[in-house]
Order: sequence, then structure tokens, then C-alpha cells
Amino acid sequence: MGSKVSERVTLHEWPLSCVQRLVLADGRRLIYKAQFGPTVESAFYANAKSELLPWAETIYERDGHVCMLIEFVEGPLAEELGLGAEEVIRIGREVTAQIATIEGELPHCLDITDGTKWETLAGSLVQDLRALIDTGAFTLTDEAVVHVLAQWASSEPVLAALRARPGYVHHDLGGDNLFVLPDGYRVIDWQRPILGPTDLDVATLLRRLGVDPLPHVGEGVVRMVDLLKVYWFTQSAIKWFPAGIADYDAQIADIVRGG
Repeated sequence: MGSKVSERVTLHEWPLSCVQRLVLADGRRLIYKAQFGPTVESAFYANAKSELLPWAETIYERDGHVCMLIEFVEGPLAEELGLGAEEVIRIGREVTAQIATIEGELPHCLDITDGTKWETLAGSLVQDLRALIDTGAFTLTDEAVVHVLAQWASSEPVLAALRARPGYVHHDLGGDNLFVLPDGYRVIDWQRPILGPTDLDVATLLRRLGVDPLPHVGEGVVRMVDLLKVYWFTQSAIKWFPAGIADYDAQIADIVRGG
């Protein structure tokens, strides 16, 4: 970095990643991000070109572990601005349109751009959930919950959503990783982008900023957001962080019973 680290502060910690703010002796500030598990963020920043993105560099990558230095973005996050519903919708549409213009060979974690690929994912999800139930790992998520999820996955609104506006999807677009600056937007946290309906990002942003997404993106997209969240919880229970099984079990059950 060309300068010693004079201050190092942890901003966020999760089971699979840690984000710290570095202050260097020469006054510069950087973000240091260490992560493990299913992530394509290193490859994304190496290939992507867009004004939406901060500068980033991978400094370590081995055996699924990735450490990166990322530009410190000076400015407010969307979640800090007290945005009204119409502003959130407008920003969501503008950001997804700009994501579609990112240049480069962009990596992705999932491809659900057609019915066959979606059917394969939904089938594996149901199979994995039943395995977790059969072993006793899941108790709140039962066969009735699995039945509802299977119905959602094959419903006409979801199948129709699959055919609408496919493209590159950030897949975690919240107010905590979207900066609103005088010269435009900056979007961070590109760990698990997917190929699918771009309205998934709009729905996620609306929901995370307290706006009901249903009137704006439709039932199919909202159901897909929920199903993809269940898919992530299930994969985490099986592969990425089994210690969180009780929490995943409760959240999946809440998604279905609250929906």
C-alpha cells in the first residue's frame, strides 16, 4: 500500500466475511475485506468496468479465502437518507439500468434465465430441504413448508417473472451497499451476483428500505426473492456455515408462514 496502517477498525463481521476500515499513515482510507465461501467478488472486480464501482484489488486468494482492498467511498448510503417510496422505486430502476451497462466478462453464482434452469434449482432445493428434515437438522421447516415452497416455485407468476427482463443481478442490493453521491451511485458487495430477472434487485432494495415491493414488481418476483433466500439458507446449512442451522430453520419457516 506504500504506507503503514495507523488505524484498523472492524465495521462488519459475519460468519463468512469481515470488513474493516484502514487509515494509513499518509492519510488515505481503504476498506479491507476478507471472505470465505461462495464468492466471485475478486473475479468481478478484475473484469468489470463501470462508474458504479469503486476501485478494488485482490491481495490474497487461496483455498476459497479471498482478501481485498477496496476504495473507501465518502458519502451517504441509501439507508441513511430517509427516502420515500417513490424515490426508492426511482433509484432502484436507475441502478438496475446502470448494472445492465457494466462492461466485461462478468462472473455469476447462479443462472436462472430460463424455465429449465429454474426447475433444476427448485428441484435441488426441495431435495436438500427434505434431507435436512429427515436428519432432524430442521424441525420448524417441515413437509408442509416444503410443499408451499414447491408450489411457489412452479406457480404461474414465478414462471412469468422468469421471462421478464433477464440480465445481470447484484442479488443483495440493499440500502447498506448503495451509496447515493452527487455524481451518481456506487454499489458495493458483489459477492454472489446471478443471472436472472433484473426486478429481483428492485424488489430487494424496496423491501430492505421498508417499501412493499409487491405493487411495483409483482407476486412472481417477490416469490422468487423469497425462494432464492431459502436456497441460500439451505446451502449455508449444508455447506457453508452449518453452525447456523437453527437460525436458517426458523427463518425459512417464517418466510413461508409470513407469506
